[in-house]
Amino acid sequence: MPDPRANPMAGNPLADRADVQRAVRDLIEPLLPHMSPGSARMRLGSGAALFPQRVAELEGYARPLYGIVPLVAGGGEFDHWDRWCDGLANGTDPDHPEYWGACEAGPDQRMVEMAAIGYAMATVPEHYWEPLTDPARERVLAWLDGIDRFEPAPNNWQFFRLLVHLGRERVGAPGDPAAAQRSLDKIEEYHLGDGWYRDGALGNVDWYLPFAFHAYGLMVAASGLGDREAAARYVERAAAFAPDFEHWFAPDGAAFPYGRSQTYRFAQGSLWGAFAAADLEALPWGRTKGMSLRHLRWWADRAISDRDGVLSIGYAYDNRRLAEGYNSAGSPYWAMKAFLGLAAPADHPFWTADEEPQPPLATPVGQPHAGFVLDRDDGHVVVLSGRRSPTLSFIEQATAKYGKFAYSSRFGFSGDVEFGWADLGTDSTLLVSDGSETLTRWGIEDALVEDGMVWSRWRPWDDVVVDTVLSGGTPWHHRIHLVRTGRPLTLTDTGFAVGVDSLWFGRGPGADQGPGHVLIRTPEVASGIRGAGGDGRAGPLPPNANMMEPHAAMPLLSVEVGPGEHLLTRHVFASVDGGSTAWEDAPDPPPGAFDLLERERDRVVEPVVPDTEAEAFRRQRTGGGDR
Repeated sequence: MPDPRANPMAGNPLADRADVQRAVRDLIEPLLPHMSPGSARMRLGSGAALFPQRVAELEGYARPLYGIVPLVAGGGEFDHWDRWCDGLANGTDPDHPEYWGACEAGPDQRMVEMAAIGYAMATVPEHYWEPLTDPARERVLAWLDGIDRFEPAPNNWQFFRLLVHLGRERVGAPGDPAAAQRSLDKIEEYHLGDGWYRDGALGNVDWYLPFAFHAYGLMVAASGLGDREAAARYVERAAAFAPDFEHWFAPDGAAFPYGRSQTYRFAQGSLWGAFAAADLEALPWGRTKGMSLRHLRWWADRAISDRDGVLSIGYAYDNRRLAEGYNSAGSPYWAMKAFLGLAAPADHPFWTADEEPQPPLATPVGQPHAGFVLDRDDGHVVVLSGRRSPTLSFIEQATAKYGKFAYSSRFGFSGDVEFGWADLGTDSTLLVSDGSETLTRWGIEDALVEDGMVWSRWRPWDDVVVDTVLSGGTPWHHRIHLVRTGRPLTLTDTGFAVGVDSLWFGRGPGADQGPGHVLIRTPEVASGIRGAGGDGRAGPLPPNANMMEPHAAMPLLSVEVGPGEHLLTRHVFASVDGGSTAWEDAPDPPPGAFDLLERERDRVVEPVVPDTEAEAFRRQRTGGGDR
């Protein structure tokens, strides 16, 4: 595993409030040498994102505020407010060389960063507004007007406008009420019920649900500003979601990576602190505290920083392979939202309660809104996934992030790999090859969650239909494929990727492999596949393909089939105990899995209706529309 010593949180016990306050200051300190002379820009890297470099440097300036503000709001010390105030004054001054620029259209990346500024104005105006001169205040307000003149993206961005309006209301300069109402109305459209949201027109249900919709909703509630009826709804929905959210974390604090924007890292835990900031006891305070602190401690042991302590783009190590086109060097600092709980005072029960371990949770548990079935053991959470595919064509490696059969808090996932690398594809999926093209599950036509199982259908080509039922979880999960094909195919199931010493793994024995089975075992973990028919083998993934391990290998079980109908049963093994003997005895899938597959074989799938809002957003983000 990569060395975590450059991580500013390394060695911090993160056991109490003082430790968490220290973590914020330690994360901010490495940034200071990279602040521009006028303090408006944080110059952290030279790589390109979808937006101009000056906006990337605004990201680096603004996103740390999500940690600084609650630190100070809760009475913690911070010695650099003068620099952030100077940056605000200079970045909004058209005559200053560090001017951030005005919003040019909607959506504009500046809107994203305005939200942090609005949050700071609303929460600590004595530090972030009152020190400004009157002309500077006027320029700040004029710059913030952009989020009302143009429309934010039709997704979680609608909350950015609300956060800006909170700041404006706090300082006596309200924004356009009609614009705020448009955002309030859109957020209501995105609510699926039971405390679950889809990410707007994009349609995905992923980490933007807890670290955006619910975290922002509770920030609105905690402010005492804005539409209080809406705030009450946000509180009610966050409370309803909390018991479901607890399942997204393993007992060691790790969350399962899934979907886009994984470089935001410990933002995954931001909702736990947001509960404290909003004084919402959605779970007993000791449990909430434990969820928050264990999550931070898990990240404190990861190599998430460059040599100087600046957060890198990546997940468990420095890795741009799985980054998005909208990730600049400053993007990872959305992670600072994990510190929202510091706004709660020292005597709040979130801080005074004894930290409680995660209790035993009923498993498996279905979460139909997300298309998830979750199972767990003492070492990790496994998520079996299937949901009708959203419009995500502008997302880097969207197939890997949303289309896999299974995701794990211990094994993570790997990016899409072009065939030609040792004839491999990617992990936790079914590779379907006709000899000229190889595809994995994407464009899911339909899916359902029922009785701890996930059924889904996808169509690699017009004459090939694959129905799959997933069941189980840890250490075994089962895949039953019904493949109806008009052409010869090679079908390859792949398991979870395992960290190995180097790519030399592929030149040595490294695995137990042969007809109908393959197992990769290390001292720490084991990963394998069993199934009647087919040949098992193991092979390395390209460097940095996996988000947890820079060098990784995965098990594969392949079979060739001709035109016709084929039923394949695969048992996929993943253990956090490298010496586990569970491999020797694979259980059978539940009989209901075969029943479900048979019942749905003739399902008529309604075509996906294109979402015009989503398409417009995609074109704007990729440069295919007006900007």
